[in-house]
Amino acid sequence: MSTVDVINQVGGKPANFLDIGGGANADVMAGALEVINNDPEVKSIFINIFGGITRGEEVANGIIEALKRVEIDAPIIIRLDGTNADEGREILQPALNDKLMMEPTMLDAAKKAVELAKGADA
Repeated sequence: MSTVDVINQVGGKPANFLDIGGGANADVMAGALEVINNDPEVKSIFINIFGGITRGEEVANGIIEALKRVEIDAPIIIRLDGTNADEGREILQPALNDKLMMEPTMLDAAKKAVELAKGADA
């Protein structure tokens, strides 16, 4: 729930909250992104991962594969930390663009997600 708290702290209003649990393979990520993408209230997607059991490279590969399967309307901001986060960030780096961004901290990522969501409302 700290993700929701930090979004509120920086002036945002979460449209929803989705916990992917202990695994973030491509099927889980694609399913999660499909659900979120179908919500018209979503203006940006904040993927906040602190991996313990879930490894960073598994999350990154899941995100990359999911984006091949699902066309996402809102920009995605990723914060990846914990087990194998460096490897995960390396996997994501080539895919980054104006619709897929990575921030180093939860606070930075939350600020970016809120900024982009508010910009979508303008």
